[in-house]
Amino acid sequence: MEIRFSLTPTDLQTLADETVDARVKDNDQHFDTLGNWQQRYTPALILGLALACAALSPWMLYGRYSAESIIALLLAMPLLFVLGRRYTPRLAALGQARNAHIRQRSSDALGISLHKQLQSSRDQLMGVHVWQITPQALRMTSPSGLQVEISWNTIACVTQTASFYRLASTSQRLMGLAYVLPRQSREMAAPLYEQGLAELLQHCGHEPSQS
Repeated sequence: MEIRFSLTPTDLQTLADETVDARVKDNDQHFDTLGNWQQRYTPALILGLALACAALSPWMLYGRYSAESIIALLLAMPLLFVLGRRYTPRLAALGQARNAHIRQRSSDALGISLHKQLQSSRDQLMGVHVWQITPQALRMTSPSGLQVEISWNTIACVTQTASFYRLASTSQRLMGLAYVLPRQSREMAAPLYEQGLAELLQHCGHEPSQS
């Protein structure tokens, strides 16, 4: 079976926006995971490190523990523990504020980079695409006439957005790349295109997930 669809400048802008939004969202999730870890464990790590340094200080300075240093530690450690419990959450909060700033800069830089990459491929994507669905593979012909064939077993995931389906191998997914096709076509009658989409997704062997 053959399916045909076209990509216009408006479609490509929508594709670029959805791609950037998805990648930025994924980037933010990594920072959220890191932030949750820091919020949960950083105060305890800072306190533990401070107590360990205090406990080792006589040995590090003098190479031994004396009776005086042991008594001093016994007196100082409880006070250090109380002060640490009080102030380490504030130190952790400073780190989280810094991470939030880094997160925003990372998301902005990622968005700019992705828009540039997608802008450079607009001319290759604009026009009519023809995809041939065979039992063994998917043959894709781009508007420039370039032909690519991929076997069904190399497709590792299928995702969908409001406007597009994305098919990607494992390596493509890691690099944020995918083959894309719109959920509606201007080049075919809607029932035929939907039939082609259903057959394509059946061959992929993956239920589309939200991206």
